[in-house]
Amino acid sequence: MKESAQRKRSARSTEPRVGIFWLVNQNLLIDSTLLSAAEEYDQFKIHSGNHVSVWEKFRQNGTAPREMEYEEAPRGRVMHNTKTRRFTLLADKCILKNKRIVRKIMSEMSLPSKTTDKGTDSHYRCFACLYGSSEGLL
Repeated sequence: MKESAQRKRSARSTEPRVGIFWLVNQNLLIDSTLLSAAEEYDQFKIHSGNHVSVWEKFRQNGTAPREMEYEEAPRGRVMHNTKTRRFTLLADKCILKNKRIVRKIMSEMSLPSKTTDKGTDSHYRCFACLYGSSEGLL
């Protein structure tokens, strides 16, 4: 009986997650939900939190810099398509070009590399990318 409970806990800790994230001063800030508890939206499973309200919570509790707005830092989202059974990691190009950071997101959210697609989206562009810095924020 004890062994069964340990296996359940172990499986739960490796269960993939969906959520939102930022990269602030080389630190990842992630707010996520286990896939089994995620909200359904059309054919997707998503995290119910949004960048605006979660960032405000992070600012209030000191996780994020109080002087920084949510759209200033590179950010992204992970969702799961229930029809194709694939994850999509959408992020600012400043994040996607940094393989170490992408691996860390994948690891912390327990995303399977074989069934996770990565790409950009116009919603997830930091100020540096929006206003023309070729280096971005990294």
